[in-house]
Amino acid sequence: MVDAPFVGVTHQRNKKEGYVEKILVFGPVQPPQVACGVSSAVRAFAGSRVRDRYDIELVSTFRQPRERALFERLAYGVWLAAKTALRMMRSGAVLADIHAVSDRSLWSHAAVMFGARMAGRPALLRIHGGDFHQVFERAGGVQRQLIRFILRSATRLIVLSEGWRHRIATIEPRAAVDVIPNMVDCGAFDRLASRPPRQCRRILFLANFCERKGHFDALRAIAKLAPEFPDAVLVLAGDDRDPGTRDLLEREAERLGIRDRIEFVGTVSGEAKDQEIRDADILILPSHTENMPISLIEGMAAALPVVATAVGAIPEMIRDGETGFVIEARDADALAERLARLFRDPALGRRIGQQAQAYARATWDTEVVAGRTLALYEQLVAGKGAHAA
Repeated sequence: MVDAPFVGVTHQRNKKEGYVEKILVFGPVQPPQVACGVSSAVRAFAGSRVRDRYDIELVSTFRQPRERALFERLAYGVWLAAKTALRMMRSGAVLADIHAVSDRSLWSHAAVMFGARMAGRPALLRIHGGDFHQVFERAGGVQRQLIRFILRSATRLIVLSEGWRHRIATIEPRAAVDVIPNMVDCGAFDRLASRPPRQCRRILFLANFCERKGHFDALRAIAKLAPEFPDAVLVLAGDDRDPGTRDLLEREAERLGIRDRIEFVGTVSGEAKDQEIRDADILILPSHTENMPISLIEGMAAALPVVATAVGAIPEMIRDGETGFVIEARDADALAERLARLFRDPALGRRIGQQAQAYARATWDTEVVAGRTLALYEQLVAGKGAHAA
């Protein structure tokens, strides 16, 4: 477990204001140039007004993925729990806020959670993984019992949407669940909403390459659009999540006769990502599984019309036909039809984009979501709402 200096955030008040309570925030945080939804969510949180009340210290739990023997994983978990307990006590932290994904990330972050509980501190466990329910379904009987135990052992279990609250209730109804969505500094995207004239219709897809993100569905949709919209270009911003996927995508584009309509721009962050968002006409996310994707919030905050699939929290994020379009996963025909509708009616795209921007500001802006987090922190630090296993 290594501190991540590239995202380290501390806030100290002066003596007149008094002692500042510390909160440790744990998560698989990676450098900003690495595309990672959890990292983006944690960085947005750390930059919010929560730090006006607490001294926030980020602790990266990221480990390079590789196969490890069961004994090695168990030993690591015991070490991680003990180290967390010691760190909580030495730092004087009053609470641990732990951001987990799914599968192996859940086990390591459960060790962090139990370490915080061993130190007598409240522990929030946030579930980000869009495939959490599938991970549970694939688990054996013993693993399922362990997952249930982890969920009900958190002082509070945080999920990103009401849909995920209901899913968790089917797994472990005794878990103390709160809904707090992801957050984005929506104001930072205002300047991207003014789009200059361009020579082609650009469709932006911000996601690392893997089959479950729907990249191959996007290629098939572009092939269907090609006869009517020969200037349509699909911009793929990302890199291989599953090794070899880019090569497969290039070969599939060649087979479909659309290789000249596909732009691979690599992983983008900072100004490079802003430029891609500014240059785009539409943002798509045809994933087969998601939780609450940051890229979708960013696109909506930048007044882009979005087309995404009805998975995870997305049906709660988009009002179909008003703030974007929602389609079924793996339906390339529906994706092509919605894109064509937006290309044929630019005024519709502008109207949807403006409505999406207003909705994003009211729902996911850092100031809005930070207030909900602060209220929960205050409750737990004051010793209210504690939940024991």
